[in-house]
Amino acid sequence: MSELSTRDVLLYLSNKYEGEWQKIFTALKKKESVGEEEEIKKLISLTKANYVDITSEMYPECFKESYNPPFLFYYYGNLDLLRSRYRMTCIGTRKPTVYQTDTCDRLIREVEEHFNNEVVIISGMAFGLDQVCMEAAMRLQAPVVSIIGSGIDNPYPSENHGLYEYCKTGKGLLISEYPLEIEAQPKNFIFRNRLLAASSSIIFVGGGKNLSGTSATVRMALERGKEIAALPCNITGNDLSNTLIKDGATSILSSEDLIKELMESSF
Repeated sequence: MSELSTRDVLLYLSNKYEGEWQKIFTALKKKESVGEEEEIKKLISLTKANYVDITSEMYPECFKESYNPPFLFYYYGNLDLLRSRYRMTCIGTRKPTVYQTDTCDRLIREVEEHFNNEVVIISGMAFGLDQVCMEAAMRLQAPVVSIIGSGIDNPYPSENHGLYEYCKTGKGLLISEYPLEIEAQPKNFIFRNRLLAASSSIIFVGGGKNLSGTSATVRMALERGKEIAALPCNITGNDLSNTLIKDGATSILSSEDLIKELMESSF
């Protein structure tokens, strides 16, 4: 049997442990033996997506900034989008109000129009404001990156199949740590959020609860010195955006505010 490359070993462990970071880490720490060469070849043939391991020159610098950077991830589309000058992670509630939906849609469209559709919108493809911001960019044929918590070949939620397919094209990018058609699990989404936090210098929060997946992503972003921009919302007593603004986040009152943040963060 010929000596396996690091890439081969990580592909094997990724599939064996269904992309779970801690299990892969433990296996590497224990120097766990891997499958036979024929088994590796079979895995390679089954893997339709592109994949990059942490030792590759193609591995995005922004992922190295996250805690527990992926040992290996899968992707379709244009990986160079994670090197683009203008990148903005957009997150928020899965149950937005009409005001939040309409305003986020308008802000993204106006920002893209100002930058000639060169702003990369990064999100998680979830229902709600993730979907709103991504679709606003997609309708303008602007670049969209989706980092999902299910297998790379298992779009979740399936209702956002249009976004999934768009991200697989050269105008988008689809990323997952999870191989093949692995089912979505709640724990994967919270863990995935560290990559959303690391992928850009600005996190735009369109709304959410003070204790939520959105707030967890914000916390991860703040720990890495990211800029937080938030859309003010009605006073309800449990609105993340207003809490963030009170604590020092930039209040987004117009697209000009987001444009200024993008300009300042690109240097």
